[in-house]
Amino acid sequence: MRLLAATDYALRVLMLLGQVPRGTHLSVETLAERLGGLSRHHLHKIVQDLTAAGVTRTVRGAGGGVMLALPPEDIRLGTLIRHLESGQALVECFRPEDALCTLSPGCRLRGLLGQAQQDFYARLDAHTLADCVPTPA
Repeated sequence: MRLLAATDYALRVLMLLGQVPRGTHLSVETLAERLGGLSRHHLHKIVQDLTAAGVTRTVRGAGGGVMLALPPEDIRLGTLIRHLESGQALVECFRPEDALCTLSPGCRLRGLLGQAQQDFYARLDAHTLADCVPTPA
């Protein structure tokens, strides 16, 4: 299974935020720089998705930025990734409408892939952001 680039960056943002003291925020510029020069526009969209998921909150103004809205121990990876990847079909036959697979009526692969996807998320549900935050070097 391959995650969207936006999901990958969202996880990195959360890991960076998980490294700073609770209640501390980082500016979008700082986050973009630490993510290898990611565009601020793209990062704003990612932060909006994380805020919609309830895991970050933003502080407006000149000294503003982004901070975790929950402790890292309370952010379940499976739940988060399900939210960030919602609407993404694993394969064509998983699309809710306009699936173009001609094998769908008798295909058994869909069930196997569906179970593998459920297993993937179940494995991630067993872990939180706290399990991923890098330890200081």
